[in-house]
Amino acid sequence: MNLIKIIGISIIRFSAKIFWVLFVTSCLTPIDFETENIGGRLVVSGQISPIQDQNKIQLGLTADTKRLPLPLTGANITLFNDTGMAYPYIEDSENQGTYILTNIIGVPTATYYIQIIVPTGEVYKSIPEKMPESVGTISTRYDFLQEEYIDLEGVILNQYFAKIYLNSILPTSSNPLYLKWSIEEAFILSPTDFPDPFGDIPPPCFIVQNADPQRIALFNGDDLKTTSIENLLIGSRIVDWTFLEKHYFTTYQSSLTKDAYEYWRKVNILANQVGSIFDTPPAEITGNIYNVNNPSEKVLGFFQASNQVIDRFYILPTNIPFPLLFKACSYDPIRFDYPTRCLDCLSLRNSSYIRPDWF
Repeated sequence: MNLIKIIGISIIRFSAKIFWVLFVTSCLTPIDFETENIGGRLVVSGQISPIQDQNKIQLGLTADTKRLPLPLTGANITLFNDTGMAYPYIEDSENQGTYILTNIIGVPTATYYIQIIVPTGEVYKSIPEKMPESVGTISTRYDFLQEEYIDLEGVILNQYFAKIYLNSILPTSSNPLYLKWSIEEAFILSPTDFPDPFGDIPPPCFIVQNADPQRIALFNGDDLKTTSIENLLIGSRIVDWTFLEKHYFTTYQSSLTKDAYEYWRKVNILANQVGSIFDTPPAEITGNIYNVNNPSEKVLGFFQASNQVIDRFYILPTNIPFPLLFKACSYDPIRFDYPTRCLDCLSLRNSSYIRPDWF
């Protein structure tokens, strides 16, 4: 799940002047209490992994209004391992607040931590994490089911969903096993090719994002002793216009430390409190980032050393066993209702002209 997004939602829902504490993450009588948003807190979300393109960090600052955290640019981030080696992150010019680790991947059983120097000069570090040795293997499949859901206006509708299921062979290890599953989707959007005298074809955009951000699937080997997991539902994605062209799903199985697992378990509780001020406000979720010179400062987020494996598949329109009743961006001389995405595909969040290597 996008941690920055969780934080933004959480600040809006649960900020309380009486006692406002929050991570990076019924009664019948109405309860009145005054709320406020606390801005300027550092938000950190990232990891070191054996998978190259997963080695990135997002930085943000919580907003003092009802908005998602603001991307933090101009920071200096360095990764350190237990042998004393240091590796710098490079800020992504395409995505504000995102920092990428290039030409280095994580090694199982090695220990890592990061140092962040923000533009104001404050120095932050993460508590060291030892990457788990074992992660197991996975395979995924999909199916289409029609379900009821409630839209933003509260109307109950029937819609098809793509359901992603996982099978996992767990590793045999004497160490406790803690797993987290997440699904990333990537799809292509070809903007409208209006006739022009030069025959120019506008380039397509590629959108990469979390496929089911409200779902966090976790496994605690201390609670369940098994060697395999079968047909676990790990993602549900509404079938919409994004399926008009090739649509990828990538499943990540992440082997976590116990501290990281506990962090995500609490995030999961927070992320699924979807109600209102009548819900129990969440307790503070402690991450592993701290201010070197001011340890009492509240810093939101977690930097984890995660061993990972992936499984990837794609769905084409021809794989869908029902008609897609959505308008494509194709040019029609009698059409005048092109949505913004057809005119400017970069208007979509997380969109880029850069094609992923595997797409």
